[in-house]
Formats: sequence, C-alpha cells, structure tokens
Amino acid sequence: MTKTKQKQKDKQIKDIIIQVGLMAYFTIYFVAHHFLGVFGTRWILYVGVAAVALYVFKTRTKKDAKFAEGFCFYKLFLIYVIGCMIGTYYEEILTLCRSGQWLSRQGIIYGPFNPVYGAGFLAFSALLCRNLKRKWWLTYIYSCLIGGATEMISSLIGEYVFKANAWDYSDKFLNIMGRTTIPYMLFWGAGGLIFVKVVYPALSRLIEFTPKRIGNAIMPTFMIFVLLSHVVSYAALFRYGTRSEGQPASSGIEKVLDKYYDDSFMKQYYDNPVHEKIGE
Repeated sequence: MTKTKQKQKDKQIKDIIIQVGLMAYFTIYFVAHHFLGVFGTRWILYVGVAAVALYVFKTRTKKDAKFAEGFCFYKLFLIYVIGCMIGTYYEEILTLCRSGQWLSRQGIIYGPFNPVYGAGFLAFSALLCRNLKRKWWLTYIYSCLIGGATEMISSLIGEYVFKANAWDYSDKFLNIMGRTTIPYMLFWGAGGLIFVKVVYPALSRLIEFTPKRIGNAIMPTFMIFVLLSHVVSYAALFRYGTRSEGQPASSGIEKVLDKYYDDSFMKQYYDNPVHEKIGE
C-alpha cells in the first residue's frame, strides 16, 4: 500500500471515529436530559463544543481547505443554530434582569435553541448577506421588515399548529395583530444591521476556520441531532396543545408522548404558552 493510500485510509478511519464518537455523545446527552433537566445537561453540550474546538485548533494546518466556504447550506445551517443559541441566552439574561431569576427560555426541549431567533439569523443571512455593501439604512429597513415577519409567522404557526402562544402583544404600544409591534421591529432592525455588518462576517470566518475534512465529518451527525431535537420537541409541543383541548391519545405515538412528555414535564420548558387565541 502506497503512503498516499495509507494516509487516505487513516483519514477515513479518523472520520468514522469522529462520527461514532458524536453519536455516542449525543445519545448520552438525550438520555441524561430526562434525568438532569435543562440546566443539568447544558454543561454536557459545552464540554462537547470545547472538545471539538480544541480538536480543530490542534489538527488544523495552513494547507487544509476551508469548510463551508462562501455562501452554502452548511454555513446557513450553522448560522441558524448559532442564532438559536444566542437568542436563548439573550432571553434568559433579559428575564434575569427583569425578575431576578434565571429561567429557561429555550424553545426546543433538547438543546439551548430558540428557533425564532435562529429563523431571524437565517433570514438575515439568506436575504441580506449576499450584498454586504448595501447602504446601511436600506439594510436597517429590510431588517425591520424581516424581523417583524419572523415574529408574525412564528406566532401564527404557534397558535394554529401547536395551539399555544409564547407571546401576546395585544396590550403593547403600536402592536400589529398582537403578534409583533413597531417598536420591536425597530429593535429587530438594529439587530439585523449589526448582524449584517459585524456578526455575519465574523461568524463566516469562524466557520471557515474549520478544516473541510473535519467539518464534513462532523456535520451529518450534528444535523441529525438538531433535526431530532426539533422533531421530538415539536411533536411533544403539538400533543401538549391537543391535550389542553381535552383530546385523548389516538395513536401509539401520542401515548408515548403522553407518557414521557406529560404536562408537568412540558412546563419545565414551556412555562408561558397560553392555549387560547391572541387577544382573548
């Protein structure tokens, strides 16, 4: 066997080890989450992120091709996830300042993810970051509209799909159908402007710093974890809403959801959804 073929074989073995290790890691996280709760398992994710970052820094060389270079699906997916995490901690810090309590504000059961913010980051990236030289005031206006639309769509999905409202702005100044407000849209605009001009370029460079081989080995397993966390969370949230309407379990899946994701469990993660229409 030539040295080139041996190196390729060694790389393939390393990639398999990475993927198997990640599968074991996420399995442990899912199982532990049910016993340790939100804050008892976040440290597991932090350790995982730190381990991956350390591995990237340790193995990266100047000859390595960049991962997710340019404007591609992997980069947009990671920006969505990062936006979900930033949104979660932003909401939790805001809640701490208002109430003096550190409460969970993640929108997904497994992982510190708030999809509303992730969707906002994704929309800003896909719609505004292809042209970073756009005039700042245009970027601001577009960001206001994108942010308002994100809240509006998320609110409609929450109410009509999951039978629950995470927020109701009906009593707020200059609200729009109780789903967003003009002042909040102005904040979204400021956030979008900062994201496009400062955050996105930095995140793009950080993501591309990962060697292409390592990134390609990690992403499939990581995407499965994120997808599963969303699917399970939304299924449990949907059943949470139908239970509130008095609907009995009509399938094996719903019975499983009732057993493992009952109302007391769901209230740990969704302590503020109101099972009624906005404005009522």
